[in-house]
Amino acid sequence: MGDDAPDEEKFDRLWRDHAAAVLAYARRRVDGDQADEVVAETFVVAWRRLREIPEAARPWLFGVARRVSANVRRSEQRREALHDRLAAQPRPTTGDPSGLVGRALDRLPADDRELLMLLAWDGLTRPETAAALGCSRGALAVRLHRARRRLKTVMTNLAGESGPALLPATVPGGLR
Repeated sequence: MGDDAPDEEKFDRLWRDHAAAVLAYARRRVDGDQADEVVAETFVVAWRRLREIPEAARPWLFGVARRVSANVRRSEQRREALHDRLAAQPRPTTGDPSGLVGRALDRLPADDRELLMLLAWDGLTRPETAAALGCSRGALAVRLHRARRRLKTVMTNLAGESGPALLPATVPGGLR
């Protein structure tokens, strides 16, 4: 791409001339929506390295797309392996013979459940949990307050459904 056109024009031409071919290439290597991700990431790399792209851009783009596709496949494999490991782990015990807490956790939004489990099951401190979730300590405090409130509401509703079951005086696992 050795001409003197401004970068935006070079990139627009690169996209116009090769995006469909890169998409077709990606679709042969990864699943559905992941192909769009491969194309997007390939052109992000192309934008960053625009001045390094040779005149024969298509083979260069395919090389980038090949590496991005491999990364996407590896990420998917890691995600599936993690899911399998988590599914195989026993549910946390809470000293809750009726299983009320476990059922309540299952009904919470995934973000609330993750937050509560990091603190109660995994034993992280609040600063460690904030780091794991990629949020500030202040944001964690707000999220924790809301998650506790939702957990209490769900537990109350479940206790009402199951008759005379008693709610624990505190939320298990040191979440108080």
